[in-house]
Amino acid sequence: MAGVTVAEILTLSAMQGAVVTAGRDGLSRLVTGINVMEVPDIEAFVKPGEILLTTGFPVHDQPERLVALVPELARQGLAALAIKPLRYLPALPEQLIEVADELRFPIIVMPDHTSFNDVIGAVLAVVLADYGADPARAEAIRERLTGVALSGGGLDGIAAALTAALDREVTIVDEAGVLIGGRRSAQPGDDAGSASDESGTSVVLDHAARTWSFPVTVSGVVRGHLIVAGEGEPTLGQRRLIRQSCFAAAMHIAQALASMELDRKLRTLFLEEIVSGQHGDGPTIRQRSRLFGWDLTGGQLVLLAHCQHELSDAQVDAAAHAALPVGALSWSRGSEVVAIVPTETAAELPRARRRAPSTTMETGWSAALHDRGAGRTVVAVGSPARTPSGLPVSHAAARDAIRIALATGRAVVRHDDLVLERLLLANPPDELERLVESQVGKLMRYDESSGSDLCRTLEVYLGVGNGAEAARRLYIHYNTMKHRLQRIVDLTHADLHDPRTRLTLALALEARTLLQKG
Repeated sequence: MAGVTVAEILTLSAMQGAVVTAGRDGLSRLVTGINVMEVPDIEAFVKPGEILLTTGFPVHDQPERLVALVPELARQGLAALAIKPLRYLPALPEQLIEVADELRFPIIVMPDHTSFNDVIGAVLAVVLADYGADPARAEAIRERLTGVALSGGGLDGIAAALTAALDREVTIVDEAGVLIGGRRSAQPGDDAGSASDESGTSVVLDHAARTWSFPVTVSGVVRGHLIVAGEGEPTLGQRRLIRQSCFAAAMHIAQALASMELDRKLRTLFLEEIVSGQHGDGPTIRQRSRLFGWDLTGGQLVLLAHCQHELSDAQVDAAAHAALPVGALSWSRGSEVVAIVPTETAAELPRARRRAPSTTMETGWSAALHDRGAGRTVVAVGSPARTPSGLPVSHAAARDAIRIALATGRAVVRHDDLVLERLLLANPPDELERLVESQVGKLMRYDESSGSDLCRTLEVYLGVGNGAEAARRLYIHYNTMKHRLQRIVDLTHADLHDPRTRLTLALALEARTLLQKG
């Protein structure tokens, strides 16, 4: 029944309660398939004659995107747009109705309780009803495949239903070739060739294993393959059933991906609430964390990484597995990566998961992020928190530490090691500027005008407390070092042998660094 229309589709029981809100003059459009909008840029993934199903989620933050989408869908020859809007779109844009009426493009609003699986199974059963010459067999196959969709049988159920329908062994594998549905069967081998069915769907043929591989595509991305074994190439009718099964498998995978994405968002939201202090009640945090399978009963601390390039969740997870102790939680927030690490296990991180015996957890974490594409990475370790309710303090400490690290050019810092810097930054900037000006202002201007490096010389000298060692570190002759120190004394009138003077100059030079890069 290749000539089924939108009007006829509306008579199906799966479409009960559906209302045509616009484009009623286009109900005679022919329907040859059905698709689902999981992404906002769906135009590249649709085909003429399809009914496009959507909950509106891909455009929930831009409902006007639907208005711009309808003319392109009509131009590509789609049959209709069916929306289940109550969850994500409280109301349809008024302009959408006007545009759809003008283009005679049906807009169908379905009740919120409508099952996409029901609709897909029913529509495809009608469209593909010309399978074979035996109406009874076609009906039995249709009921079997539709029953899988209705019962939520999953990939195993889809593979089993198609196996029974085709009398061929059918399995479903992911993009890496790992079995995810049905029983183990032969996989496409090295001598596999390629072909396409009448709809242009790519098919891989393995003549040695006598299998045919059909892609399972979700939003234009191949997520797996449906493998059909048996003698002889699948017939046209069988291929239509196979495509129906591929679509059912794609829907199952899309739903699983959506569930995983929702779980990830909820997980990240809860973690952000913990470190921001929105959940300050320790028992509440522990109770909710157990729902995610986390153990936050012991001491924890926050690691904050500032990355040159953003990382995906998969990249962050891989880095965490390589460098963080078991029980650590990590997530990405743009160019930053946050981790909550158990303090009891951080110090006992197995050496097998370190780059070298001397590598600390934080340097290993930095290296793991870098290896996965983060580029230049700065890692800061917050203060330890005895209970989950103390994690906001640890997070704030890591935030202060990362700011100091970026200002001073350090790659790895611990909040507890930054006492001097934190003491300085606790003062107003104008106070620090006065300190710098009064102690090393003349040196700074002299360096600027003469191209010398007296500030750096003084900083190294104060750091080691020995002129000869300072000269070696600066790669200059000792006589040059003595000449520079004398020039510093002449400009500042400082007694470099006085401990208090040396401390004041060191503080001024540190404040200079923080002000220049802060």
